[in-house]
Amino acid sequence: MGLDMYLSVRKYISRIDFSKGYDDSEGWQNTAEFDGLVDALGVSEFIEPQDSTGMYVEVPVMYWRKANAVHKWFVDEQADGVDECQPIDVSTESLKELLGLCEQALANKDKPGEHLPTEEGFFFGGTDYDVYYFEGLEYTRDRLKQVIKMMEKSGDHFAVYQASW
Repeated sequence: MGLDMYLSVRKYISRIDFSKGYDDSEGWQNTAEFDGLVDALGVSEFIEPQDSTGMYVEVPVMYWRKANAVHKWFVDEQADGVDECQPIDVSTESLKELLGLCEQALANKDKPGEHLPTEEGFFFGGTDYDVYYFEGLEYTRDRLKQVIKMMEKSGDHFAVYQASW
């Protein structure tokens, strides 16, 4: 057991192509993206014929183990201090804020706790500002740069953080 942390990126795939309008004989037209996913996933039997909702596609983009300072930031800044292993929606702007804090902590290794303090917990790992702490921040910084770039390029994704222990 231990603190396992995940960041995923989600995209909503609309079922209805509203740009084609409503046809009295056929109704609304599905988007090609939606139909392609339904076919690829083999879930056509689960789709309600009259339902107009789409689906979310979620891709895991980051994984940490016992990076408790990063976990603390997500809980404190994105979940109002509520730590119940719940999914936490995170904006691109918030990810940029975390990236900045990682960069500040890495640039000021003599006082890293001023930017991203560690958090005690039974399964959370060590609270020392040691090589493991800095490796976790380096990974977070490097990967967030890639994730943020991708999210800004696409414009229609959002991130979700979730931890378990």
